[in-house]
Amino acid sequence: LGLVGSEMCIRDRNSMFKNLYLKLSFVGLCLFALGACSDDDDEAGLVGAPECSLNSDTGEYKVKIGHEVTLQVTAENAINPVYAWKRAGKIVSEQETYQFKGDQLGEFFVNFRLDADNGSVEKQAKITVVDRLPPEITVSSSAVGYCDVALKVAAETKYTDESTTFEWSYGGRVVSHDSIYQFKEKEIDVYTLALKVTNADGVDVKNINISVIPEEEPVLFFDNGRYVEPSTIHDVRTMTCPIGRSLVLAPVRFSISDDAVYEWSVDGSVQSETSIHFKFTPSAEGQTYEIKVKAIDGGKTAEATVKVVCTPQEGTYFRAPTAKSYWISNHCFEFTPAPGQFVNFSQDKTAEDARMTIQNTLNNGGGTGWIASLGAWGGYFILGFDHSVEDDGKGEADFDIVGNPLGKYWCECGVVWVSQDENGNGIADDTWYELKGSETGKPGITQRYALKYYRPTQDKQDVLSIDNDGNLTFLRRNAYHPNSGYFPWFMKEEYYILTGTCLGDQFKTEGIETNWGFDWGYVDNINDPTGFRIENAIQQDGSPANLKYIDFVKVHTAQMGQGAAVGEISTESSAAMDLRLKP
Repeated sequence: LGLVGSEMCIRDRNSMFKNLYLKLSFVGLCLFALGACSDDDDEAGLVGAPECSLNSDTGEYKVKIGHEVTLQVTAENAINPVYAWKRAGKIVSEQETYQFKGDQLGEFFVNFRLDADNGSVEKQAKITVVDRLPPEITVSSSAVGYCDVALKVAAETKYTDESTTFEWSYGGRVVSHDSIYQFKEKEIDVYTLALKVTNADGVDVKNINISVIPEEEPVLFFDNGRYVEPSTIHDVRTMTCPIGRSLVLAPVRFSISDDAVYEWSVDGSVQSETSIHFKFTPSAEGQTYEIKVKAIDGGKTAEATVKVVCTPQEGTYFRAPTAKSYWISNHCFEFTPAPGQFVNFSQDKTAEDARMTIQNTLNNGGGTGWIASLGAWGGYFILGFDHSVEDDGKGEADFDIVGNPLGKYWCECGVVWVSQDENGNGIADDTWYELKGSETGKPGITQRYALKYYRPTQDKQDVLSIDNDGNLTFLRRNAYHPNSGYFPWFMKEEYYILTGTCLGDQFKTEGIETNWGFDWGYVDNINDPTGFRIENAIQQDGSPANLKYIDFVKVHTAQMGQGAAVGEISTESSAAMDLRLKP
């Protein structure tokens, strides 16, 4: 009995351990599953919602009866995606593509849905089946070529087949039957080139206006916060630095690559620095230092000179607010817009007329709402307070500047720059420091960016611009404001250059045109937290400027982009407002 009882105890105990093991295993599997779910949730939270786009920007397709057209989707940020194309409520494909066959004439709709662990997204495609399908040419109406340099001109064409022919016309005669044409002219001018494409179903014709300009030469210059014209591009500019502080210098470059090596000298003494940034610490108050830099970029070179004046220590010219101090920056030193649909400065206007459009608003008690549309990228104004605005040292906002964003989905972000009256002359001619924002230092953000706007030969031409990396663009006239004076005609020379920081492209034209804002630190943007902090002032290399106060503020449009309905991105800005004096 004892043995039997022992066997029964052992068997019961084994059974108990087995059940316990199974239970623990089940709990472990559950915990593992929960952990896996948690990991997936964390991954989904980090990635964000999925996005997708069709291989037609408009979501519309055409196909000739009896033929097929490929509908394709490109997905982004989708974790474990599942695809479904539906036509008339039935799934017709579970792949990334769907071959639609035009069996009968008319308009048809196909719905696409993507389901992923991190969300879902839907798109609708419209397909028009036609009995004839003439070619369609997609080509920019404007292009840029250099004097006596061949320019390859090609157009994207749809609905072509083996019967398609190409015909390029220039100067009243046919010059080529190839799909690509090599255009070349010696003289500066605007030339018109025509392309005619024919297939069995019809013809399409497009004209291209080609602006021929001199080829870009390598150039360096120092930026003192103002625009530059051809006659001033090689001027020696002056910057300031109080005794006891350091100044990081960095020239603006044109047609010079990122691989360039730099040679710096101070009053003729060669320095060890070889990068584009040079940290300089003046040692004698009142002394003016001549600093030169030379860029060596393969076989190309360029040079620039700047003078740095060592001013008295910071705080010497500090202006404490009084009972009569005004909380809104009340003097406009300059307003230089970039071209844009709301610029409207005609041939008879002057730079002073532009400045006074803002000054009159300030004189009449305005400034808390937006006082100017700055035009496309780089357009700016410079304002001054009647007192110095201090950094409170507590991490709170010191001043504010507002715009007119429409929620997060439509912002036209501008970058803020600040300056001290370091030389005590009451003029905004001292060194400028950028206020960093949420995007500073991120990929796709370009400091020391510059854009050269060419003066049109006629009032209603698109405005050509070239950036300091050689990228060419045209500012198109908006169909809703076709008669606006896009160019500030008081700029009389061949071109003018605007400088600053270029933020990442947030502009989207699929469906409703949107330009999403950033987290914080910009004008005409939804900022959280609101306001601007002097402690965020940075040197040209991104290091802290450590300013204790400011006297002047500059705002410039900092994004590129333009749409068919909204036109160009253009910062709308109020004046700067001292939050500690705000009533």
